Amino acid sequence: MKNKKIIYIILACIILIGAIITGIKGLNVGLKYSPNKQIEINIGKEFEQNNIKQIVKQVIGNKEIQVQKVELYEEIVSIIVRDITDEQIEQINTKINEAYGISNEVKDLIITENGKLKISDIVKPYIFPIAISLIIIIVYAGIRFRKINIFEVLAKIIGMNIIAEALYVSILAITRLQVNHLSIPMAIAIYVVITFAVFNELENKQAKIEIQPKKK
Repeated sequence: MKNKKIIYIILACIILIGAIITGIKGLNVGLKYSPNKQIEINIGKEFEQNNIKQIVKQVIGNKEIQVQKVELYEEIVSIIVRDITDEQIEQINTKINEAYGISNEVKDLIITENGKLKISDIVKPYIFPIAISLIIIIVYAGIRFRKINIFEVLAKIIGMNIIAEALYVSILAITRLQVNHLSIPMAIAIYVVITFAVFNELENKQAKIEIQPKKK
């Protein structure tokens, strides 16, 4: 019991510290979700993403960048970077022209400035399906574990998931790990694992109730 109290205190401290850091500094969002410039260049032929990445790094140094192929025939490259000057864009275009024997001008490039995405915008597509799955889980749990107090069942399923997700977000805030395209799937994986663990605990509790002798 004493060890459990110590664990609960440690978890509470982590969540509290994470909440404070999130309130002061926010989460460390990845390149895709932060203010950035996206540059699309039509190369008109097949290319290697690593080659384009090396060209861009020659111009802007070791800044974080994202390079990917777009369109069906993969002849257009998309370059995403946080900060880049017009001069650097021109240098990148010149180097790509030289590397692939093409003659694009800067005016031929599609340059888009993207603002910072809110965390709520990132999470929004997942809210409805998770809410539906949670309702189904709660209804099933209410039927499956009918010998256990329904409020205890609800408290365990909802409460444990809230604590686990709060701990996950706090760890992201404290360690400054980036919030990227893998963060939401990881949160969903935690939701699934915690739900299974709670169900296992409820199964064991109900089994103990069922083997108890009935009072006459």
